[in-house]
Amino acid sequence: MFPVPARLLAIVAVVAAVILGGMAVQPPSGTQAAAPNVTTEVDQSPPAGSAVAPGTVVTYTVTVTLATGQTDALTIQMTGDSDISDRALVCTSSSNGGADAVGPGGGPSCMWNGPLVTGTFTFTFSGKANGPIGSLLAGSVVCTDMNSSNTCNDEAAGDRVALTDSDGDVGSIATIDPPSAMSQVDQAPAGPDTVAHGTAVTYTVTVGIGGTMAAPLTIQLKGDPDLTNRTLTCTSTTNGPADVVGSGGAPSCMWNAPVMAGLFTFVLSGEATGAIDDAVPAADSVACSDMNASNSCDDEVAGNRVALADTDGDVGPLNIAPPPDLTSEVEQAPPGGTVIANGVHVVYTVTVTLATAQSEALTIQLRGDGNLANRTLTCTSTTNGAADVTGTGGAPTCMWDGPLATGVFTMVFEGDATGSVGDAIPSNLSVVCTDINASNSCTDETPFYSVPLTDADGDVGPLNFQSVFRVVLPMVTKG
Repeated sequence: MFPVPARLLAIVAVVAAVILGGMAVQPPSGTQAAAPNVTTEVDQSPPAGSAVAPGTVVTYTVTVTLATGQTDALTIQMTGDSDISDRALVCTSSSNGGADAVGPGGGPSCMWNGPLVTGTFTFTFSGKANGPIGSLLAGSVVCTDMNSSNTCNDEAAGDRVALTDSDGDVGSIATIDPPSAMSQVDQAPAGPDTVAHGTAVTYTVTVGIGGTMAAPLTIQLKGDPDLTNRTLTCTSTTNGPADVVGSGGAPSCMWNAPVMAGLFTFVLSGEATGAIDDAVPAADSVACSDMNASNSCDDEVAGNRVALADTDGDVGPLNIAPPPDLTSEVEQAPPGGTVIANGVHVVYTVTVTLATAQSEALTIQLRGDGNLANRTLTCTSTTNGAADVTGTGGAPTCMWDGPLATGVFTMVFEGDATGSVGDAIPSNLSVVCTDINASNSCTDETPFYSVPLTDADGDVGPLNFQSVFRVVLPMVTKG
């Protein structure tokens, strides 16, 4: 074998290089093997460093401005996070319309087919935070999508431009778990029950927190509009009085963060002026991490709220005992306007017709003049028998214990006049009432339960006493 001269080897190498260069694959006509000429900005809401409740919606808005038109597709792609659920992705362009391909899963992406003219491209990606979310900025790019695959992962580094965040609002988001709370709600009077109009009702909510909370704590109870004249007091064994208290609507108390472990007590009182609904369970009756410190749990996501509990079952609806459904008529003998002498016998007859049966006692009460002596009182009912309690002194009264059937109730009050007798009708003492406390008196009942007695024929009125007498003596002539 003969040795090959070095010069010959050099010539062969040059020729081979020329041949191989001529055989190199050239890019097809129209291919843009370069990154798009763009500027970018990514915004995040809520911003980096936020702590949110699970289920809070997080939104990323990418704005890409294309400075030079291009023949190939353009794709915007963000890094995804597995703790973002219920995703939505909307992509539009000021000059190129809606995206031709949209993929919200994995690393969400949108693609516009080429050719493309200059303009702005907007990519809005949102979802719910199910756990801590890392920064989505790293790995997020816009690229010339050579194969129109709606992904930049298969593109060369030279075809991609990293997305930017000039104002620094893109970054990690922490999640705060709902409060680790035990609760108990007590109600007095306990429900379900029927109570008098104006009865004082008190709800006592006790919440125990087992650990420190980084967010404010709010306790909120369903508030019935028929619970009026409210007062609300909120205290804590470890955090002092509530920082914010609101007794209207769904009453609530808030303690500012950080909230130390301990017991929290919420006491709401008011007057029942109508039927009161059950307060527990109710959507409004919760303890929550109050992320925006609004002293309300209504604007918090469901995952951030804990329902208040009623383990002993004393919380329930309260019905209001209705006022009596009746008509009345009072008769007087002698009738009003009569001039009377000492000792004249005066009789009042009160007739009450009860149109609706009731469970509570019924009392008839009449103004009794101090100038009526030797009093007697008789009270009967066509359906409920004789009155259970009667009282002739002061303003005479008759009471029938409940429950009572419909029917006619008659009160006959008599006495002897020792002076002028005042008008018995109208008078604030002449009423018939639902006697809630069965006291045989209407003076301790609210106006809600008292109905004035009526005098349709006008025979009830004052009796004037004849105090001056003219004596006419016969003239006798002596014989």
